[in-house]
Amino acid sequence: MRETTLPVPAGVGVGDMDVQGIRTRVFEVDPANALTPLILLHGAGVDSALVSFGSALVSLGRRRRVIAPDLPGYGETEFSDSSFSIPWYGDWVTDLIHGFGLDRVDLAGLSLGGWITLEVAISQPDVVCRIAPINPGGVTEKFKFMRTAEWLANHPAMNGQMYKWYARMGRPLTRMQLRSSIIENATALTDDLIDAVLVNSKRPHAGEAFAATQRWAFSLGPQGWSLVSRLPQIRARTLIIAGRNDKLVPVADSIRASQLVQDGDVRILEPCGHWLVRDCPTEFVDAVNQFLDAA
Repeated sequence: MRETTLPVPAGVGVGDMDVQGIRTRVFEVDPANALTPLILLHGAGVDSALVSFGSALVSLGRRRRVIAPDLPGYGETEFSDSSFSIPWYGDWVTDLIHGFGLDRVDLAGLSLGGWITLEVAISQPDVVCRIAPINPGGVTEKFKFMRTAEWLANHPAMNGQMYKWYARMGRPLTRMQLRSSIIENATALTDDLIDAVLVNSKRPHAGEAFAATQRWAFSLGPQGWSLVSRLPQIRARTLIIAGRNDKLVPVADSIRASQLVQDGDVRILEPCGHWLVRDCPTEFVDAVNQFLDAA
């Protein structure tokens, strides 16, 4: 594989915009109606907008305008000299929203993106109507391999070598690794998805932004990075979408989070792992459409 960019699904617009001085790659479907636009935020690691939301953009975009940026440090958005902390990402997303000339949006995010979604709803409540965090970070104080993750985040050279090794694994080992960690349904691991993961793992700064986010979080400790005590501040109508078989964010923590926000509910998909939007793509789209159509 020599590709350096990901194929864009038919019907999805692509462009660049400036957000806080960062050249930002944005993907969009716009049916030109009056419904509140939906912004989708992808996860961490080697994720990006198209890797997680490529097909969902088309499906969700049949009903409403859908925008999916590559977050700073990911995909084809410029790598910047930033802290990559969750509050920083929250401010960046708010500026992205205003950059589109929008006052309020619906916001959904997977994992890291879910963490950012919750942060925006807490710190910038006026820019969101409804939110749909998906297996969100920030709602659990402990997770598997936490010490290993902290060690790697604090040893950037080793972390970089890990991503280079990941890029050399090829399809069979990549499929095995994803199946053992974040994907429950083997049929979700198509060759196209594996190839997209490998493309992103070969980018020059692969993994660096996520490592910086982890260093920020670990420097605060569980009580500092956790949003649990702040969740009751969220006024936006909230649907947390959780995978029953998530090995990273326990489903019990997603349920607790849905009970702590002022107007919350939870939708549990099964069998489904952490990478819910790729593990159960049809069920994910249905859950989001039902949530947004009901309001």
